[in-house]
Amino acid sequence: MATTCDNCGETCGPDDLFCESCGYDFVTGSTPESSELPPLVNVAGDPLGGSASGSSVSGSVSDAAASTPESVPVPSLVDDSGGIPRVLIAVSTDAEYFAAMVTEGEVPLPDPLPPDQDLELFGTELHIGRTSESRAVHPNIDVEALTGDPAVSTRHAVLRVSNDGTMTITDVGSTNGTFVGDFAGEPITQGIPVELDEKKAVYLGAWTKLAIEPG
Repeated sequence: MATTCDNCGETCGPDDLFCESCGYDFVTGSTPESSELPPLVNVAGDPLGGSASGSSVSGSVSDAAASTPESVPVPSLVDDSGGIPRVLIAVSTDAEYFAAMVTEGEVPLPDPLPPDQDLELFGTELHIGRTSESRAVHPNIDVEALTGDPAVSTRHAVLRVSNDGTMTITDVGSTNGTFVGDFAGEPITQGIPVELDEKKAVYLGAWTKLAIEPG
């Protein structure tokens, strides 16, 4: 049974930990300091645009239109402080993950496949999802802009990196889940950080794979 967000009045699912509209935390009863996340920029310092879609793909992805994006410039978040952790992320389309997660006929795998992207990002907290202009959400890693994946939530997951290189990923209430290491198992529990190393890839959406390692 659907519920209503106490902060913005948006309709939410009964199992949601966060409001997809405003980011309100149903567990702690708190709202994020700001829904405006730093924009993704390329190596020239220019903004990297993404999709303006604001709705999530729930359960089935049959209604989502899959498209292959044009080649996206390799982005980097500029490190002005000199002390911010550096993260390297290889973004790719994984056909085996797609075959295991998507029922035939729901949404086709892009042909040709979206080009692989190598990201160099700086930060202790990097947000993963897809851009929504209407909700003022601009994730650091805009998966839909990078791979055209329609099954990634606006606010999907958060990657946290410590100065010693320790990394964790937390699903912040995505619709279709986040898998770490093995997509044949269960998705990670929403709201619970899971430690990452370079041997554990992250799978999300309908076909996206993230290979993450500290720089």
